[in-house]
Amino acid sequence: MHINSSMHKRLLSIALVGFLTFLGGCTAAEESEVITQLQTGLSDLQQNRALTEQFVRDIKATVDPSDPGYAQAMDSYQDARQAYDHFLDMVEADKDAVPSRSLRNYGPVEIQNATADFLADATSVLKPTVNTRRIPFQRAVVIPDNLQTTLNKLPKKARDKVIDQFDRQVRWRSWSQL
Repeated sequence: MHINSSMHKRLLSIALVGFLTFLGGCTAAEESEVITQLQTGLSDLQQNRALTEQFVRDIKATVDPSDPGYAQAMDSYQDARQAYDHFLDMVEADKDAVPSRSLRNYGPVEIQNATADFLADATSVLKPTVNTRRIPFQRAVVIPDNLQTTLNKLPKKARDKVIDQFDRQVRWRSWSQL
């Protein structure tokens, strides 16, 4: 069964309203703000996933795997996916969790740049018209601000359920899964 993005938003809203009832002491305005921020963040992340995965499907459908550009696009997708997943891991980490020991820090700019590199490689291998090669790819990727802070406003049980939904809906699939 395929659920469109407006249905995802409605389901997330219903779930978040239920979860936020656990937020004793929060005003209706605060609850509304948290719901809006999480919905916007989920929507942005879903759009990023849809965009990048569509490029992968287009490459796999139209480009010969022996083409060097195919391998370059696949490598840059894997790099962007790794950066994206690491960023989501950091966002999902409990505020009291031990910080990552990774030497690489993946913030919004690094995610946008890694994804833009993939989109540029994908565009190059797909050989589009000259006009589409000038797309500012960093603007095509939206990384929500303060997503970790917003998630940390939720009680732990509600937060874990929201994170489970995020994972199913926003984590990029591997190249081979597409």
